[in-house]
Amino acid sequence: MSITLKDIAKKLGVSTTAVSKALNNHEDISDELKKKVREVAEELNYSPNAIARRLVSNRSRTLGVFVLSRQDEENVDYLGYTFLLGIINEANKFDFDIVLFTTDSDFLQERSYIDLCEERKVEGAIFLGLHLDDPHLEELKNSKIPIAVIDTDLKGKNNLFVTSDNEKGIKKALSYLYRLGHREIALISGHKGAEITQRRLSAYEEFLKSKNIYNPELVFSADFTEESGYEAGNKIANLTQQPTAVLAMSDIMAIGAMEAIKKYGFKIPGDISFVGYDNIKIAQYTTPSLTSINQDGYSMGKAAAQLTLKSLDIDLNLINNISKISSREIVIDTELIVRNSCKEIE
Repeated sequence: MSITLKDIAKKLGVSTTAVSKALNNHEDISDELKKKVREVAEELNYSPNAIARRLVSNRSRTLGVFVLSRQDEENVDYLGYTFLLGIINEANKFDFDIVLFTTDSDFLQERSYIDLCEERKVEGAIFLGLHLDDPHLEELKNSKIPIAVIDTDLKGKNNLFVTSDNEKGIKKALSYLYRLGHREIALISGHKGAEITQRRLSAYEEFLKSKNIYNPELVFSADFTEESGYEAGNKIANLTQQPTAVLAMSDIMAIGAMEAIKKYGFKIPGDISFVGYDNIKIAQYTTPSLTSINQDGYSMGKAAAQLTLKSLDIDLNLINNISKISSREIVIDTELIVRNSCKEIE
């Protein structure tokens, strides 16, 4: 015979409503009672019937996650994986399932994101890798279900926005290089259709102009892939006068550029210092290990899930490591991780 909420309530001497709220982490239930309820639920081997709950509530308790990769499969999106882990783990805490959509441009000529959401009856959706030139932006802005986007702010009525503090992150990297004595600092920029590219580029220009050292000829366009970073590194190596430091908008591009620079006989950091962005795991294993701006991808994914669930009237406590928060936006703090790829200019 299966255990019910009534069994847990009877053992604790509380109402079934209190037990239900405790298991769903409602804010009006004390942490002490929540702990007791979970302990008894585990002791009695209680397992909620998800199908029954959804039929009663007439809710799917499902979120859609769209991973929009415009890269070749050989280019692994390391940070995207951490975003996804944060989303899944947080959604599962509140008994929400995830439907993962991986789509390409050809597929979306026939079907829209909203069509897919309606077909799978998702209650909200989270997007990774959405670009400003996406043909379905207007439809997403007018969505009737909550749409959370990581790194792109759509500003629609039901749109939610999660990002890291890109401007502050870029300025942390530049301040560090400036303190080390660097004045000719090149930038390897990201995909032009990505909002974070615009934010980071503006921060780069603002900082260097404030120091009277901005040089537009030291900005190199790329697209967040290792290959594009390698090409940018080739261009930097062939300049008449090389910069003393390079800041890349992603670690993957920095790694590609470092390989190109080494091919020409330049030493890192002896001749040119490097700073990346993202702090992906492999950054600590490059030669030399790469100094990088850490953006907490797991927390960003978690925050996207939390904002979406909150908009669906799910009670939960939002994460702590934030620099800005509202009912529709969370901005996560960044951190400079110093390794061995930079040197002081004497």
